[in-house]
Amino acid sequence: MHILSWRRCRAFVAISLAIGFAQVPSAAHADGPPPDRITVSVEGEPAYRLDGDLTSGGIVIADDIVDFATKRIEGQGSLRGADGGTATVNIKVGKALVGMAGTFVLRDPSADVRIWALVHGDVTAPVDGTVVWRGAADVRRGSESARRTVRITIQDRTLDPGDHAIRIEHAGQDRRALVTLPDGYDGSPLPVLFHLPGLIETPWMAELFGRMSQYSRTRGFIMVTAEHYGLGWQVGADVPRDPDVDDPGFINRLQDILISRFNADPKRLYASGLSNGGFFTSRLACENRRFAAYAPVAGQLQDEASCRPGRHVPIVLIHGTTDPLVEYETAPEAAGFFASNNGCGAATDVTDLPDIDPGDRTTVTRHTYRNCRADAPVVLYEIKNGGHQWPGGTPFPLPFLGATTQDIDANAVIWDFVSRFRLP
Repeated sequence: MHILSWRRCRAFVAISLAIGFAQVPSAAHADGPPPDRITVSVEGEPAYRLDGDLTSGGIVIADDIVDFATKRIEGQGSLRGADGGTATVNIKVGKALVGMAGTFVLRDPSADVRIWALVHGDVTAPVDGTVVWRGAADVRRGSESARRTVRITIQDRTLDPGDHAIRIEHAGQDRRALVTLPDGYDGSPLPVLFHLPGLIETPWMAELFGRMSQYSRTRGFIMVTAEHYGLGWQVGADVPRDPDVDDPGFINRLQDILISRFNADPKRLYASGLSNGGFFTSRLACENRRFAAYAPVAGQLQDEASCRPGRHVPIVLIHGTTDPLVEYETAPEAAGFFASNNGCGAATDVTDLPDIDPGDRTTVTRHTYRNCRADAPVVLYEIKNGGHQWPGGTPFPLPFLGATTQDIDANAVIWDFVSRFRLP
């Protein structure tokens, strides 16, 4: 987005005000999440300050999946004016070549104040869901008009569908995760699928090749794609890493944030991961008792001796037989361990699934362990001739990683499995 010309900005403002407030979500009710909040202050004399919750309308703050920075701030609403009455705000700001650019308009008839700002440059995010901009704006009070310095703070407390960044400091390190809220999200308690990308894989890469967030948007659950620190996750307690890194603690913090900020259902949190992220998912199955079910892909439990879940663990494992990086044999071994932990039998029911796409050179066989408890099944998907890839996704562009099956969609397999379970 480029910086708009003054003429185009004035035209945009006129059109936006003409559209009115009816096209944006109404402010939150008393029994729901708190409404969005606006704070506007004009520096110098005469002073002006407006600080209040929206009584109608709403402001959307959306974040970028690549750099976790704010990419869009837009919406309109009304709130109580500085001297009573009703004030209105209208904002449309997006990413520009440098920083962000767009417009902000405030009208407060009770105080006879109108503020029009051409927003450009840095928009800071001191707290997740909060953005701040400070710069010159046209301020008219009564019949007088002047250029004044204005500070605008927007708190997006009624969260909207789309992508939202989590940025925290944990164990001395800056840690981040991307949260995707599904279409129609209204703040009601929803289940959450956590995804842990593989070695050197970023959240945006996981989305590009796996399309997990895209899948979640229409399935009614929250998707969290966490970013590891450095090259990968701490897959075992004895793995040498930077002493300040605490991946298990970071995931625990994310669980807290999803419950407190996004109103996630604490009994329906699930974990999945690919490759190094699959190894870490398996570690969490041994240690983190807040997840209700697990789904490691192409990265299975490596250290059975140190794994003590202390409970039955619903788990689905997915692995390719010709994976060049992680041997397939680790998958049935891990599945057997969890089957024993869950009190299942050693035998499995074997089902050859339809070869939907013969051109991908793969087939899929499902192994379901017998005599498992209904609340703790163990299922292994064997991708015959499958490589180190996300089933049903876009192949990672490195031929040596092997074939990507299109006979199953890992997103659907994982969600169909884990969503059946909840903690007591």
